[in-house]
Amino acid sequence: MIRRVQLLFLAALVGVLVCLGLGVHALAGTVPALAYAVIALALLLVGAARARAAAEAARRATGRTCTCCTTSQHDPVKVI
Repeated sequence: MIRRVQLLFLAALVGVLVCLGLGVHALAGTVPALAYAVIALALLLVGAARARAAAEAARRATGRTCTCCTTSQHDPVKVI
């Protein structure tokens, strides 16, 4: 469910950025529109990397479980 919401938000963000890029192209021309596209793409990539790092940190913080030595796969296992 969370992943779906993230993808919908990303699609909406890309749509807004495309609309703004078309506006920049109409008002300022091709070169500023290309500069805008490069900056917007760079910001999207940085945001994706940060989101991935935050998700990885949250996954690590939840702990690990093991199915081979516990009675349930949901029992926490202390990793040494």
